[in-house]
This record gives sequence, C-alpha cells and structure tokens, in this order.
Amino acid sequence: MSHITTDLLQLYRTFFPGPYAIEPKPDIDYSGTRFDAPYREQFRGRDVFLPIHLTNGEYEVDVPCATMRVTGQKTVIRTAVAERIGTVKETYNVGDYQFAIKGVLIAPAGKVAPDDDIYRLRMLFESTTPVQLINAISDLFMDDNRNVCITDLEFPEVEGKELRCRPFSLTCESDCVTNLIAG
Repeated sequence: MSHITTDLLQLYRTFFPGPYAIEPKPDIDYSGTRFDAPYREQFRGRDVFLPIHLTNGEYEVDVPCATMRVTGQKTVIRTAVAERIGTVKETYNVGDYQFAIKGVLIAPAGKVAPDDDIYRLRMLFESTTPVQLINAISDLFMDDNRNVCITDLEFPEVEGKELRCRPFSLTCESDCVTNLIAG
C-alpha cells in the first residue's frame, strides 16, 4: 500500500492565494471577558488553520485544514437633527454573522478523489434543516446554538493539480432565531 505525505499548509497555499493570519493586537483591553486569552499572543502573525465540522444529523463533513472569515452587520437608524452636524444613531438590532470558509477536501488513502465528502457537502448545502457549524472561531460568535444556513457553495476549477485534493469555499450565516414568540 502506498503512503502519501501531504503538507496541509503547502496544499492550502496551492489553491488559495493567502492564508489567514492573526492580526496584530488591537489597543482594546479584553481582560475579564471571554476574549481574554494570553496564549493567543504567541500566534500573532502566524498562519491559522482550524478544523471545521459541519453536520445536520444525517450528513457530516470534517475539514481538517480550513480558514474562516467572520463578518457581521448592525441595522442602525440614523436621524438627522435640525441645525446640527451629523446624525443621532440608534442601534436597531445586530444582524446575522456570516462565515466565509475556505478549505480543501482530501480523499482517503486508496481513493482517487474525495467524492464522498463532496456529496455530503452538497447534501448539507441542499438541506432544509439547520446545519451545525462546529469550530473554535465560530463558537466565539454564536452563544446559544451552532445553527447556520449555508448560502453559497463553490468548488473552483482545478488545473493540473492533484485529484485527491479538492478545494472549496462556502458562505454560511448564523441562524440564531429558532422561536418567533418572545418569552
């Protein structure tokens, strides 16, 4: 049986131009909050890859080497005040968080392509039930549950690369509202 050694960092750089790097520390004091983690300082400026697990109970996909970008928006009401410069801002609500995930599916030894993982990822995308996103970064933004809705899925073309590895990117949004009745 043949054995193939794959450098995950080099594999990721083959398909995606630049890896995610932890930005320099901002001038904000997070002490006493859940973001207070002194050990993070040793990783500043280094490439970060975290495993991602997606499941809806019926299908599940594990991606050992992936990066994630998180974005969020607020709905803000701006009211102009007569004879004043600027506006009065009132936060109406905080919207959903969007998670942009890039990763590489790797076929198990003895298989030519990661067909099973591609199929399961497709089934998760087509699912009408919430998908659970399990990841250390996404857990910082979703307190109550890990439900997301996958909105975009892309398998970019691969020219002259190894068939065992298939890059993908997907976008999903947090799905925090599970009950419309307040209580």
